[in-house]
Amino acid sequence: MSKTYAEALKWASLLLTEHHVDPDGARYVMMTRANWTPSQLILHRQDVMPDASWQQFQADVARLAKFEPAQYITGVAPFFGAMFKVTPAVLIPRFETEELVDWVAKEQTAARTGLDLGTGSGAIGITLARQLPQITMTLSDVSEAALAVARQNAQAQHVQGQFVTSDLFSHLPGRFDFVVTNLPYIAPEETPVMDQSTLRYEPKLALFADHHGLALFERFVAALPAHLNDHGAAYLEFGYRQQPSLQKLFAEKVPQAQVTFRQDMAGHPRMAKLQF
Repeated sequence: MSKTYAEALKWASLLLTEHHVDPDGARYVMMTRANWTPSQLILHRQDVMPDASWQQFQADVARLAKFEPAQYITGVAPFFGAMFKVTPAVLIPRFETEELVDWVAKEQTAARTGLDLGTGSGAIGITLARQLPQITMTLSDVSEAALAVARQNAQAQHVQGQFVTSDLFSHLPGRFDFVVTNLPYIAPEETPVMDQSTLRYEPKLALFADHHGLALFERFVAALPAHLNDHGAAYLEFGYRQQPSLQKLFAEKVPQAQVTFRQDMAGHPRMAKLQF
């Protein structure tokens, strides 16, 4: 027997809480399946769900109870005002990364070429291509499956870009006015304290790096100067405990760069800019 949307959410909240899963995922799948805003969900709370919607919702909640991310269940995730296709081949775009994109978009208004290194779903590079229509944007990833998702997102958002399969800079000839990247930076030893949905379902290739999460930063910084135009800049996201280690790395490997660190909205140091 179908329930109202409010009753369905209450049922889901009780079930998910019993499984130690955040019940907000139920609201997400409900709104996404119905193509509703939060306000529309409030307006429809007392409506009876169609049978097909109630059956779908029960199936979705059963997957949520196994820690599967709501974004993978629906196949989409929001980022910077747009919806991006996501699959288990790519990381789910995070709200904090919007701050990195906003920083780049505000500073690179005169740029002509940009690189989104390790693009995943394409959220960073595609958003920057929308925000900075004058640039030629290159999106690269070591994973061909991830790059396929990025291409689909670019096509859906009518964004032009160059897509290159590359392990960091290995297959990226030429130089860029700016590079932006959200490299894997989680240390393998951090797995015991990680969120279960991330650990079980998101691609480990895009999450983990050796040497306390710094291995890819070390390779990236070593190759970076050869791939930036004069007065070019690189922007990156990192773990909230990594600033001291990165500060030391930058000073040793690229002492010529002017380094700026930024905190996210929660007050954690999470972003850096290297200006050459």
